Amino acid sequence: MKTSEDYIFCERAGNTSWRFPISKKHVYACAVTMTAAAVLAVFSPHKDLATVQNSQQEEEFDESSDIQDSEEQNLIANNSAAVNQSLSDLFASKPQSSSQEATDNYDDTLPDSALADSDDVLDDQVKDLAARDNGNKAEDELKWFEEDVQKGDTISSIFSDLNIPASVTMAILDNKKVAAEVNSLQLGEHLSFLLDDKSRLMAFVKPLDKDRQLRFYRDTPDKADFAYVIEKKGSHLKDGEILVAENPVKPSASQEKDQKIDQKISNEPKAEKKLSARESRGRLVVVSIGKGETFSTAANNAGISYAEINKILNLFKGRIQFSRNIRAGDTMRVLFTDSKGRGKISAVEFSLQGRKVSAFLNSKDGKYYDEHGLNSTVSNAFRRFPFNIRAKVTSPFNPSRRHPVTGVIRPHNGVDFGMPVGTPVIAPSDGVVTKASFTRSTGYYIVLRHRGAYSTVYMHLSKLGVKVGQSVKMGSVIARSGNTGLSTGPHLHYELRINGRPVNALRVKLSGMQDPGASSDRKRFAANIKNYKRDLYNQKLIAKR
Repeated sequence: MKTSEDYIFCERAGNTSWRFPISKKHVYACAVTMTAAAVLAVFSPHKDLATVQNSQQEEEFDESSDIQDSEEQNLIANNSAAVNQSLSDLFASKPQSSSQEATDNYDDTLPDSALADSDDVLDDQVKDLAARDNGNKAEDELKWFEEDVQKGDTISSIFSDLNIPASVTMAILDNKKVAAEVNSLQLGEHLSFLLDDKSRLMAFVKPLDKDRQLRFYRDTPDKADFAYVIEKKGSHLKDGEILVAENPVKPSASQEKDQKIDQKISNEPKAEKKLSARESRGRLVVVSIGKGETFSTAANNAGISYAEINKILNLFKGRIQFSRNIRAGDTMRVLFTDSKGRGKISAVEFSLQGRKVSAFLNSKDGKYYDEHGLNSTVSNAFRRFPFNIRAKVTSPFNPSRRHPVTGVIRPHNGVDFGMPVGTPVIAPSDGVVTKASFTRSTGYYIVLRHRGAYSTVYMHLSKLGVKVGQSVKMGSVIARSGNTGLSTGPHLHYELRINGRPVNALRVKLSGMQDPGASSDRKRFAANIKNYKRDLYNQKLIAKR
């Protein structure tokens, strides 16, 4: 009978009389096996037991499962200020050197299609319709962002933190007469950046002294050069409206159209012409979503212009996902400042499957706030870090990072934090889940859209705790950190984005942390909200048809 052999223990099965020495080929086989094992032990990436166990759990992962731990879901930090301060002190230290970046990942860039919100299609459609109404001229959404000068900052580093191209920085510094003033930064100085809805810089404001400021601006995003003007401090903002140029602001095409409509209404006998819904609306407009009807269609049929619909979409970003959360039977109430639906939108309230979401105009600053008003310290807040542990930065934000092997520029759009697998990942602010999916490179990932222009991205997760379309509160657990995808160690890849463009999450100023205003302002606005709510349900303000 032919005997079999066990190469691991060098014993011959079925023949107890076998003795040493063994044959040369057996010695060679054992030596090769042991050498290969030693090489793999030295040079292969280390994975601890927790990582191995986590990988086994990931194979059994069910995307529809939710994290049910109520204690974690209620981690809305009453002491968030203290947590933010301690973490800020921790992250003030320099990141590890390149030789220590064990968790650095060079394949964590997702294409726009993988990050795109399903509302983006609706946004583009409404914007195109608004442009058509305005004479085929699209009006970009412009918003001011502030940055405070910190220790060690330069103009170039601040622009880089906002991921503004170096060519734009140089275009501003090419104004030789004032370049020295631009480069002269004072600690704590406030710099203002006007960005369009694609995060292109339209204007930049640099204080000169306590009374004057230097403002650079360009008329169109495609214009390479910046003009500049020295003006009174704060001149770039007036009554909550954004001014880009020194010349008086002309009425937009939509405003001119409204003026013509109002003139027609006053001059033409009503009996001679059947007015459209837009022309005959009252100060209050109620929109009801019918079966099979989209939000934008229902709103326009009720008399809301596409320019106004576009504004409403932007007002409720991060609170409502219109492509998923709006259903038949839902209603929207829109209140205007003046009769016959003229003037600005002063209040909007949605009634969605038993919950109400609203926004109210504060006439003092021209901004909109929710039902909590200026007293809201939670819903308007934005935490610096999406976790409650002490963690080290293993790879910083670097839009100009060069791939170590190919030499090609491969931006690192986020910040990598080294942390154990299974660490709770929390929402840094209120928001809506727009993506909860998996790719080969990023592993399990989540995208949250927050209020205003902000969104956040989380990669290499071990478990998802939320679903697309779900609303989340600041501090609630949305996932568990992990090591999935093309990752060389347990860590969290975290991105902060403005209008879809990644920025430095460790450095940029978060608008939700600003002072909500004086006590007298909060009381006055609270009183205004009561009036708004009363008028939103005053049937007499609805036009009779």
